[in-house]
Parts: sequence; C-alpha cells; structure tokens
Amino acid sequence: MWSTRLSIPVLRHPLARWGLLLVWWVAGMAGAATPGDQPQGVDTSHHNTAVDWTALYAGGVRFVFIKATDGMDYLDPAFADNFRAAQAAGLLRGGYHFYETNDDGAAQAAWFIRHVDLQPGDLPPVVDIERIKAPVDGDLHTQFAAFLNALEAHYGQPAIIYTGPDFWNHAMRQHFPGHPLWVAQYGVPAPTVPDGWSSWTLWQYTETWQPPGAKAPIDGNVFNGDAASLQLLRLPSKSAGANGAVKTSPVSPATKSPR
Repeated sequence: MWSTRLSIPVLRHPLARWGLLLVWWVAGMAGAATPGDQPQGVDTSHHNTAVDWTALYAGGVRFVFIKATDGMDYLDPAFADNFRAAQAAGLLRGGYHFYETNDDGAAQAAWFIRHVDLQPGDLPPVVDIERIKAPVDGDLHTQFAAFLNALEAHYGQPAIIYTGPDFWNHAMRQHFPGHPLWVAQYGVPAPTVPDGWSSWTLWQYTETWQPPGAKAPIDGNVFNGDAASLQLLRLPSKSAGANGAVKTSPVSPATKSPR
C-alpha cells in the first residue's frame, strides 16, 4: 500500500463477535480450497491509474479496499469517486487508513471517521501499519490501541489490521484480540502469520496483478474463505444505544513475550 508522506480483543459488539467468529471458522474449514475458489480483490489509491470498475467486476474481482486517509490531515483525492464507483459496479468496498506512528492515534481515528462513511454491508475499516516514522507520538502500542478503539466504537466492528510479518514481529509484538489480519507478503506459496494471530483473513500476494479493468498493475488480494464467508465479514446494522452510539468497551494491547 501507499503512504502519501515522505520518510525513510476481545470482540465486544455482539453482531461483530459472532459474525467474525463464523468468518474465521468458515475460513479455516476452507483450507483445502484452491485459489480459484477464493474471492479475489484489489486495493487502490490515487497512485493507481484510472480503473474501470465495471470491467473489474466482470473479470472476477469481488472486493476492493480504497485508500482514504493518511495520518491526521491527508485525504486521498481519489477516495470519494472510487468509493462511489466501486459500489455502483457491484464490488464489496471498504476504506483504509495509513497509520503514521509520529501522529496521535485518536486524532488519526477522528480524521478517518470524519471522511469515511461506511454503511451496513460495507467491509470493515482497515488500518495499514507497516513502518515506524520517528519521533513516535507517545507509546506506540497505547496510541495504536486508542486508534483501534475509536474505530470500533464508531463503526461497531473491529478494524482489519494490514501489516507485514517482519514489521509486525519486530516493531509491534502485540496481540490485539479480535482484529482480523490482512497480511502482505509476496513470492511465497502461503503467507507467514505474524505473532498474535493463528490465521489470516486477507492476503496481499502481489503488487503486479493486472486483471481486466486495471489500466496498470495493481495490488492483488485473496480472501481466506469462499464467497459466502466473505459476505459475513461485512458490517452489520448497528445496535445503537439511546444516544445513537454503538456500545463498546475499551481494549488494551496485550504484550506477548519475545520469541
């Protein structure tokens, strides 16, 4: 995925808890499925050239995650148009945030929430964390937990964490229970699962896929399950309290012992 800046749970919402547990169970049962049986997807940002969303869907692409925000103050200029066009073409859609470790976690969550109006039926929000940018704002893991908590409180379902195994095991070594894993790893028959997870939900396996509808190479992803279990990953209708807010409880990162 792309950053715009230059630089060297416990499941709490009832529908989220049972829906995601069922997704992971079905995904585990689908271990014998061939790649052709698993839904294929892409992720995009303004760095990608124009995409023909209708042709993507006709060519077999079934979901997309679209770059929305970066840090506390950047909005991808292509997000709104891509988000609308992907839905109109029939793709399952979601938005992702590029997490900047030198920015406040809660402020980054507020920026994402301000600009990304996910609806029931959309895919959960995604946070892309793949590098350390100094100086780190406060305690890295506490700040990241604050970001995750804010998104779950707003959208009613845990965010998906996008990361690479080497980065996560070196820099994080944290277990954030209940957050689905989107792992990025290329040129391998199967991805390495980082510390804190037992399996992956999404795998970005290439950055050079060019399905029909993509004018240039694009990131290719696969869902670890079948089409029916992918539907279970979608955001449910929110169960709101009297003030319209989804009721949740905060989560703290649970430190794992170094290997």
